[in-house]
Amino acid sequence: MKCSLRTVGCILLLAAVAPGIVWAADKPATEATPAKEKARYIPLYAQVDSITDTELTVKGTGPDLKFVINADTKITKDKAHKEPAKASEVKVGQWIGGSYTKAADGSNVLHSLHLAVNQKGGHLAAPK
Repeated sequence: MKCSLRTVGCILLLAAVAPGIVWAADKPATEATPAKEKARYIPLYAQVDSITDTELTVKGTGPDLKFVINADTKITKDKAHKEPAKASEVKVGQWIGGSYTKAADGSNVLHSLHLAVNQKGGHLAAPK
C-alpha cells in the first residue's frame, strides 16, 4: 500500500512538473547582451603649451601631446573640482591635471581638466 502511494505521488509530481520543463525547452534562447566596455581614464599632469576651445596641447618629453576638448569635457578651477571653468581661462605655461581617454580613431579625448593643481614640489601652479 505504501509503495503504491509513493508511486502515485511520484507520478502526480512528475505530471505537475513536466509541462514546465517542456515549456522551458520551447523558448528560444535569448542572446546575451554584450557588456558595455567601461571607459579607461588615463591621468594627466602637464604644462600647457597651447589651448583653443577644441584642443589642448601640453609639453611632453618627446613630441607635444594633443587632446580634444568636447562638450563632455569637465573643466574646473578649484581644488574641490566644483567650480566650473572655461577653456579660455587656461593660460599657456600653466600646470594642469585631469584625465583623458583614447578614442577609437586614436585621438586623446579630455574627460576632465583641473586648473588648480599643485606643481611638482608642492607649490600651487601659477601661469607663466
